[in-house]
Amino acid sequence: MLISRCICKATPFSELLGPARKHGWSLADLIRETGCGGQCGLCRPYISRMLRTGETEFHEIITEDHP
Repeated sequence: MLISRCICKATPFSELLGPARKHGWSLADLIRETGCGGQCGLCRPYISRMLRTGETEFHEIITEDHP
């Protein structure tokens, strides 16, 4: 299984990483600016990990992300 996008907004994580890094967004900032992670919330752990590690494709289901 490959998880690589916010389903609600149909936005690939790879499209979020650049702006997030450029602007220094936190998870809350990214949700506010893009809407990703702000609806069903299932992608929040993936976005959180993306912000921390730069990963944009995930092959496991994660429900919460810890540093």
